[in-house]
Amino acid sequence: MLMGRVARLYYEHGLTHQEIADTLGLSRIRVTRLLAEARSSGMVEITVRATDTLFADEEVALSAAYGVGQVWIAPDSGDRAKAERAFASVGAEAVASLLEPGTVTTVGVSAAVARVASALPITQIGGEFVPACGSTAGLTTGANGHESALKFAEHTGGRAHHIPAPLIAASPESARYSSADPGVHRALDHAASARLLITGVGGVEHSAGLLFEAMSEADATDLRTRGAVGDIAGRFFDASGQAVDGLLNERIVGLTLDQLRAIPVRLGIAHGPEKVGALATALTHGIFNALVTDITTARALLAARA
Repeated sequence: MLMGRVARLYYEHGLTHQEIADTLGLSRIRVTRLLAEARSSGMVEITVRATDTLFADEEVALSAAYGVGQVWIAPDSGDRAKAERAFASVGAEAVASLLEPGTVTTVGVSAAVARVASALPITQIGGEFVPACGSTAGLTTGANGHESALKFAEHTGGRAHHIPAPLIAASPESARYSSADPGVHRALDHAASARLLITGVGGVEHSAGLLFEAMSEADATDLRTRGAVGDIAGRFFDASGQAVDGLLNERIVGLTLDQLRAIPVRLGIAHGPEKVGALATALTHGIFNALVTDITTARALLAARA
């Protein structure tokens, strides 16, 4: 296969593009294109053996500004697909460093967390992964906590639990009935006992989070009226970091905000301009004590603290 021959001559034998072109009777441009295709197809994988973080100064600054124990920052670019892959890779690095053998991890509803779960390297660290709340009806992006818990378990040789209930019940009575179900109750108790929480953060606009996209305009308006600025795992908080009460909160099947905050290590995974306000509040008031974000969001968070 021509692409493989070109890749071996370049990476294993150190020939230049021109030397390969001359050896194989190709144009230099074609050699360049074949090498690019070899990398994009996965034929060639490059490993950089370095421990340096990508944005050490910004990580230290964010940690100091918000009192966050650990920060990981991904690069950003104009290519959305490339940026999302980089973000998922850095997120997977963060999760891998925080997981401990045999412990319980609680997982929130988040598209970003779902991508990180898929990017996590295969290991046999084990452990248990439990959703923080029920599932959003009709969600097909793999972003439900149950789906992410399954993916984390698959990649670590661990076990996943399921909460057989909706995230938002039809009424407060339905939510209480679901939460009282023995299977749901046991799973939520197990989630509350976790050492690590992995979750995204949602904002209060329809483009800023999966939960807002799933709710009615009446519920969204009520939350904004009550001062909500963001949510984690379905639990909304205000500008002072306190839980937002109301009918929607009573319909959520999942851990309370106080239970989520009681988990020792709380890793927030989020990026984007629509998340800055909610992230800044969550960091300021200790809802998160570890963070994965991208460099653009990191700089916006630092500017918000200046």
